[in-house]
Amino acid sequence: MEKRGLPPETNLDDVKIRIQETYKNPNVGKIHQVVLKDGPRTFRIATLLEIINTKTGGLHHYSLKIDSINRLKEGWFSKPKKSVRLEGDKPDEIERLYRFLNALIEGKLTNKTGELRIIGSEEYEKLEKLLNALPNLASSDKIELVKTILPQIEGTSSYVDDFISAFNDSDPDTIRHISIASRIVEYKKTYERLAELIEQGNSSEKALQNHLGNNPWIFGSEYSELLDRRTWTRDDNLDFMLRRTVDNFLEIIEIKTPFKDSLLLYDKSHSSYYPSAKLSPVLGQVMRYIEEVERARDYILSKDKVDTLKIRARIIIGRDGEEPQQIALRNLNSHLYRIEVITFDQLLRIAARVLAVFENESLEAKATDYELQDDEIPF
Repeated sequence: MEKRGLPPETNLDDVKIRIQETYKNPNVGKIHQVVLKDGPRTFRIATLLEIINTKTGGLHHYSLKIDSINRLKEGWFSKPKKSVRLEGDKPDEIERLYRFLNALIEGKLTNKTGELRIIGSEEYEKLEKLLNALPNLASSDKIELVKTILPQIEGTSSYVDDFISAFNDSDPDTIRHISIASRIVEYKKTYERLAELIEQGNSSEKALQNHLGNNPWIFGSEYSELLDRRTWTRDDNLDFMLRRTVDNFLEIIEIKTPFKDSLLLYDKSHSSYYPSAKLSPVLGQVMRYIEEVERARDYILSKDKVDTLKIRARIIIGRDGEEPQQIALRNLNSHLYRIEVITFDQLLRIAARVLAVFENESLEAKATDYELQDDEIPF
């Protein structure tokens, strides 16, 4: 249909014929049409074209064009910007649209969210055969299948309810194994990332705080809870406030960076170690935190129902260094009151111990699975 349009006296059948003439060429076979919107001003006409294979003369694929046309006093005018074209060849856009609409009409999408994925009939037949074969597969083969499927699942946050439903119908031992395995994988990746941040040497306090805040298990089983709140007094913004497992009291955690400089310096004249210029200010900073929090104890207790009695603090800073440095740090900690200094190497060892607990659970689960059943006794 030309830009100047068709005369106003043209009827709808003539418009449909004009559209057919526009699309006719040697590669087009039969043409099918349907009016989707019948005026009075705006018309939409769907035209399905059979695209012919020039080598065989048979059908190659379909092409669908939905034309938008306005009927004005001056005549009929096509609106190309509001028209749509779908191709039925690699990918088959027409079939995907059909399957989507069919699923919607049959009520299969009720209460469903997220992106709908359409698969072709051949792929669906393969899937159906696989599902039918599942009961006969060995457990090891099923696990291999799961290993193939899991990396392909995208946007898993929208499928939480589906996962819960699947696990509710599963064997309790299987769920236990999945839980242990997923936790080990998660913790290992977290542990490796922590080791990477430490080894980089130039990691910022912010990067370390974010990683530890997202994974508070790294601090160890000594703590049972990471409190969301960071501001406890008017002028201070603490890195972390953790709840101790044994007595439920709070402990301040101050995070610095894993620099390799010595935390303690040796004084030859007195044969002793003293805090370095990087450690001393942090000790003073944490001492002031403790004083401020203790001074506000009554206010915090009445407002937040949290007791900061005799609150302690832990500083995580620097690296282990040589053995004399490690001994000197231990000696320093023995003289500090309610403050403990640990290195990032020590924090990494704490995380490794937590990870080992889950790995031991995995070994115990394997041992339980290996117990002989009555019908497996050889004699």
